[in-house]
Amino acid sequence: MGGPCQPNVNVSFTFVRARRRKSPLTRGRPAFLAVILLAAVGLAACGSTPPTATSWHSDVAGTPTASSVPSPDTSPSPSASSFSGPPPSTLVTAFYYLWYGTLANDGAWRHWNQLSHTPPDNIASSYYPLRGPYSSRDPKVLAAQMTDLRSAGVGAIAVSWWGQGSWDDQSLSGLFAAAEAAGIRIAFHLEPYAGQTAVSVANDVRYLIGRFGSSPALLRISRPTAASGTAVARPVFYVFAASRLPSADLKASLDSLRGTPDDSIVMIHSPKASSAAKDGGDGVYTYDALASPADFATLVSDCRAANVICSPSVSPGFDNTNAVATGQQVVDRQGGARYDAMWQAAISAGSEWISVTTFNEWHEGTQIEPARAFVSGARTYQGFDGAYGVAAADAPDAYLRRTAHWVQLFTGGA
Repeated sequence: MGGPCQPNVNVSFTFVRARRRKSPLTRGRPAFLAVILLAAVGLAACGSTPPTATSWHSDVAGTPTASSVPSPDTSPSPSASSFSGPPPSTLVTAFYYLWYGTLANDGAWRHWNQLSHTPPDNIASSYYPLRGPYSSRDPKVLAAQMTDLRSAGVGAIAVSWWGQGSWDDQSLSGLFAAAEAAGIRIAFHLEPYAGQTAVSVANDVRYLIGRFGSSPALLRISRPTAASGTAVARPVFYVFAASRLPSADLKASLDSLRGTPDDSIVMIHSPKASSAAKDGGDGVYTYDALASPADFATLVSDCRAANVICSPSVSPGFDNTNAVATGQQVVDRQGGARYDAMWQAAISAGSEWISVTTFNEWHEGTQIEPARAFVSGARTYQGFDGAYGVAAADAPDAYLRRTAHWVQLFTGGA
């Protein structure tokens, strides 16, 4: 979305984005999904006791709060080295959103006020952030979020990026500083901004490498693929809604990067392995929070056969009912069962990478960032109470703890 900060600037965007993320493979299958989820949860329950509940997150007050808003915990953020949990793995990447703004920090609300909501006690989400509606440019918020990621064992984020000069683009320096301090690595999630073309995708790769190529926080992975045989560690880019672009043109654009200092691992948003070769990418990722975990095994197998990277995306659920006027959908979290089923399926399929949808996309209710229940007038916001049987003070961290559990299983405890 990018551009200057404007009230309700993103109303139309979230509706379009939510619809695009609905894969054709997931339409009309709620009953089938329920069977798959129950089976997978049964498998996951064997020997899968969640880690002991601890207060891992570091919460900071992102905005001035109204009297009706719960006061966030303001305990100091631990340093990157002071924290227990599985070692963060760069084979696990969480999709991360840098688009939030507050009146106090940025001069205007951004995203929290979508669909004419009036923050801080009335926001465009079905959930309420434990630290309150915050600014993505607040250094304390960024540091706390990096700590959250480390607590969950997530070693990399794919930051949503909406073009050169956009709000997100102008916010990157602060994010890179926070990530570097915490030992988190950053990939880029190239979004379908206005005016994006196949040619601009390669130009954006060059631009971002030019800005951050020397940063220790830039994610680089060595993985020769069918698209590029180099063993040199390369930056990682995800291209969302790549199907909007002509495949031949996108392939030619990405081919222009091969064998140059800007050669990168480019992941194509698609549920089909063939999309990587068709579009000139190095791999595919699904992102889709509505996807069936039953589809992961075939996708991973097809990617392996084609020598492309596969990163199935696991998500706890979906709920955009408080953020869009039309196109509302809900995929219930089922107390964490949905998230477990997706993780179990991704690991059982032998996935090379796993991506998490999402760390903090609050509009669509896919976030694992700590949340709390909150009542404001007639409006009730969900927290994570009841997830994995936890409640009260332990509930906000439920999905961070469970992510840590699954990362440890995925990486073999390494």
